[in-house]
Formats: sequence, C-alpha cells, structure tokens
Amino acid sequence: MMEALIKGASIMKFILCAALAAMCGLAGASVNKCVDSEGHVLLTDADCPEGSVAEPYVERVAAGTWAAPGVTPVPAVQAPRSRWADLPRPAVRKTVTIDGATLKTAHQNLLMQDELHKQRRLLSSR
Repeated sequence: MMEALIKGASIMKFILCAALAAMCGLAGASVNKCVDSEGHVLLTDADCPEGSVAEPYVERVAAGTWAAPGVTPVPAVQAPRSRWADLPRPAVRKTVTIDGATLKTAHQNLLMQDELHKQRRLLSSR
C-alpha cells in the first residue's frame, strides 16, 4: 500500500514538472517585426503577412523609464558611501614569510595530535 502511494506521488511530481516545463516554453514567445512596402511597421507574435519583410526586433527600453500602469516611478538615488571607503590604504603589502622553525614546530604539533587520537581510538576499541 505504501509503495503504491510513493509511486503515485512520484508520477504526480513528474506530471507537474512536465506541465510547468511546457508552460515555460509557451511563455517565451518571440516578437516579429514586419515592414511592408510603404514602410509601416507591424509588431506581432504571428508570422508576417504577405507583402511584408521580417526584420530582427530588439526591444530597447531606457534604464529607469519603464513603470507599470498607475505606478509612479521612483527616481534613482545614489547609495551613500561607506565610512570605510576613504580610509588610507597601505602603499605596499607585506609579504608573508614562514621560517623553517615555525614549520617544524607545526609539523611536530600535528604529529603529536595524531598520536593522541590514535591512542584514544585504541583505548575506546578495547
């Protein structure tokens, strides 16, 4: 019984995904720009009528000029500068140097930690 429910749920998920994918494909309709012999322009989502020539159409909207009907556009405002932006920066970055003694000490420290963990594992396995 439970297996049938799981199988039914996965089929429903598949159907839902397929329906959503099909709707997304339909939503991406292209716009055709048709110019007739007199120079009149027709923008349509269907094929151009006979006697007109199809041209590539690119919609150009100036930044900040589009607004939904009944909505007043808000003018763009420059964001305030961070108080950290004007701090002086160092002229030259210091190079990182690691001496041999530091590396040897770090290596010995890691070896001791590994040995401690091994001993704890041995004690816990008994």
